[in-house]
Amino acid sequence: AEMFYVLDGSATMTTGGKLAGEKRTNAENLTGTGIEGGMSREISKGDVLIVPQGVPHWVSKIDGTVVLMSMHVPRTQ
Repeated sequence: AEMFYVLDGSATMTTGGKLAGEKRTNAENLTGTGIEGGMSREISKGDVLIVPQGVPHWVSKIDGTVVLMSMHVPRTQ
């Protein structure tokens, strides 16, 4: 899982759906050209989001500058 905290600015975060133009960057991460489907929401300073492991996520429509702090959350059994 990955946790995001918006330190400043605003953008749109899309989660879920299917990763378009999928490409593996390393053994643990995929990247792509966007997300098909999924759920989009506006995010802004002070927002916290947790994206479950394996769920595609994408930041777009950045309004000026957005500052995100992200952290991978250890898997629990």
